[in-house]
Amino acid sequence: MNFHTKETSYNNRYFSEKYYYSGKSNIPTSMRIVWYNQEMIDSELIDPGTPCFSFFLREDCINWIKVQGLRDAENITRMVLEFGMTSLDVRDILTPGHVVKIDNHNNKVLIIINSCSFEHDDHLFTEYIAIFVKGNLLITFAETDEPLFENVENALLGNVMNVRQQSSGILLGFILNSLLVDLIESASRMERMLEKIEDTLLSNNYSQKSLGHKIQKCRHVCLIIRKNSHPLRSEFGTLLTPIEAVTRQEDIYMFEELSDQLEFIIQTTYNSESMLNSLVDLYAPNNDMRANVIMERLTIVATLFIPITFLVGVWGMNFDYTPELHTKYGYLLAWAVILFTAAFTWGYMKRKKWF
Repeated sequence: MNFHTKETSYNNRYFSEKYYYSGKSNIPTSMRIVWYNQEMIDSELIDPGTPCFSFFLREDCINWIKVQGLRDAENITRMVLEFGMTSLDVRDILTPGHVVKIDNHNNKVLIIINSCSFEHDDHLFTEYIAIFVKGNLLITFAETDEPLFENVENALLGNVMNVRQQSSGILLGFILNSLLVDLIESASRMERMLEKIEDTLLSNNYSQKSLGHKIQKCRHVCLIIRKNSHPLRSEFGTLLTPIEAVTRQEDIYMFEELSDQLEFIIQTTYNSESMLNSLVDLYAPNNDMRANVIMERLTIVATLFIPITFLVGVWGMNFDYTPELHTKYGYLLAWAVILFTAAFTWGYMKRKKWF
């Protein structure tokens, strides 16, 4: 099981008038806008160098701008400032690894969150996401071009739960639900992996090196999921009260459901941490037991060969009058004595229950 890890620069932590993308993704910046209302849904690509992003907005629609790839910091900065965010919001958006947060200021919501999901080859894929909501405008910022919100777009196409007749707050709920489902699946999969490790460990039939490696990897997965979910709990209360021009009182039920999903993730993480501690406590004594078994086997072999070594040493002395040296069947007699001594030693240790 491998992990995608990204080194990030911390220069964006300083206050400045100009920020840059501090991650390591090489995906070029692309922008696409999706318009929808009760009657229609449509989309169009946006040139990141366009002089005015507001030109693409429609008053009679919910406007969802999807930004993928954060390398073009200059045009992303122009977009962020044009839609009423601050330079500090630019810093947060362009800094992967930023602490998870939900910020509500002047009826504008900025959410910094991370998505986690396992790939088919057991790689843990983490994705940094920033979401901005203001009135009928919602913008998502992602580092890569992965189809993270494909199920959300399918829900819009199918008008699931009449989503196209709702506010931008409901679209935000669908997007957060997609990210939380990925976290739920990752946490549940990690829990199943730990259960398999526990079964293997209790069977006492495992590769010591590979099992220790798996436990360590699960520990890293648990830390990543904890880092991406636990801080969200204290921030999520912001979405449980109506926000003017973003969420309505009738939308709160969806965010209450999302809060329950978040609690499930946190509880699963707690359970996994407890299981990890138990596995570590079980793994160390098992290693000692395996070492004792190995030493026992080596001791048995050494004990069997001690009398044999003595006999061979006696017969191997270079003297003319060594016993049975000139006897016709001396060689066969020596082998008979050696085998009898080995068998007698084995039987004696067995009778004494030394193994």
